Amino acid sequence: MNHRIFGKKLSRNHHERQALLRSLTRNIFTHGGIETTEAKAKAVIPLIERLSSTIMSKPELTAKRELFRHLQDQTWVNTVVSSFKSVFEGQTSNFTKVIKIKRRMGDDSLIVKLAFIKPVDFKIIKKVVEEPKKKTVKAKVATKVKKIKKEKK
Repeated sequence: MNHRIFGKKLSRNHHERQALLRSLTRNIFTHGGIETTEAKAKAVIPLIERLSSTIMSKPELTAKRELFRHLQDQTWVNTVVSSFKSVFEGQTSNFTKVIKIKRRMGDDSLIVKLAFIKPVDFKIIKKVVEEPKKKTVKAKVATKVKKIKKEKK
């Protein structure tokens, strides 16, 4: 009996496994889909599903904070939340799908594509803010000289 056994170890210690899952999560939210082994995909699916349902069900600030723990980039978090809510409107579960692709040559492990059910476009919309040009020292001196010449006339 396997009492008190949870999850897969993936031949890693706790911190390595945590970094791997965080990296896989970051990549799927960045690219919309990843190719990985079946074991890694099965291990990361609960985390991705939980984050996706958090985005859809909880208030926006709570969802952003939870997602920031994994993505570590505030502009990217805002983009993911806004595009995710528009694509998966009204959906609360079943956000991911696993498609079997091939067997890897070296160790014959099954490679799968882990992706979202619907295509999500995660594009960062950058706001272009035009700043006034800063004057150089020569330009400042030239304007002061012109003001002095006008005052003398």
